Amino acid sequence: MARWTKARDVTASAVRTHVRSRCARLVTEVFAPAVLVVLVTFVVAIHAAGWGRGFLFGFVAMFFAAGLPYAILHLKIRRGVLGDRHITRREQRPVMMTIGLVSIAVGLLVLWMLDAPQPLFAVVWGICAAVVVCLAVTMWRKISIHTACAGGAVAALAVLVNVWLLLLAPMVALVGWSRVVLGDHTRAQVVVGGAVGFAVAVLVTSALI
Repeated sequence: MARWTKARDVTASAVRTHVRSRCARLVTEVFAPAVLVVLVTFVVAIHAAGWGRGFLFGFVAMFFAAGLPYAILHLKIRRGVLGDRHITRREQRPVMMTIGLVSIAVGLLVLWMLDAPQPLFAVVWGICAAVVVCLAVTMWRKISIHTACAGGAVAALAVLVNVWLLLLAPMVALVGWSRVVLGDHTRAQVVVGGAVGFAVAVLVTSALI
C-alpha cells in the first residue's frame, strides 16, 4: 500500500511538473519579444494614424524592428551559428542585438521618409534605446530580453495609447515566471529585465511625444 501511494505521488508530481513546463513554454512563445514588438508597433501606429495609414506605418516599423532581425536570426540558427531563437547563450546575444540596432536605424529612416506619426517614432526609438541598454548589460551579465520587452511594451502602450493599459503589468510577471520555470533565467535576471524595459520605454516615449 505504501509503495503504491509513493508511486502515485511521484506520478502526480511528474504530471504537475510537465503541465507547469508546458504552460511556461506556451507563455514564452505567446509573449516572445518579436510578437510583442509586432503588437505594440501596430497598435500605436493605428491609434495615431487610423487603420489605413496606420497599418502601413505599423508594417514598416514591424518589418525593421522585428521581421527582418527575426528572419536573420532563423537563418543563423539553420546555419548552426546560433543555438535557438531565444538566444539562450549570453555570448551569442551581442551580434544579434547589433544586427537589430542596424535594422531599426534603417526603419527609422524609412519612417521619416514616409512622414510617420510621432508616437510611432517614439515607440521605435524606445525599442532602439532598450536594445542598446540590454546590449550594454549583456556584455557583463545575462538579462531577460523577454521581460525587458514585456515591460517596455506595457510602458509604451500606457504612455502612447492609454494609461489604463498599465493594468497589463501582470503580464510582465507571467513572462518572468515562464522564463524561470524553463530554467533560462534566474529571478534576478527577469526582474532586472522587466525594470530596464519599463524604465527605458517610459523615459524615451515620454520625452518624444
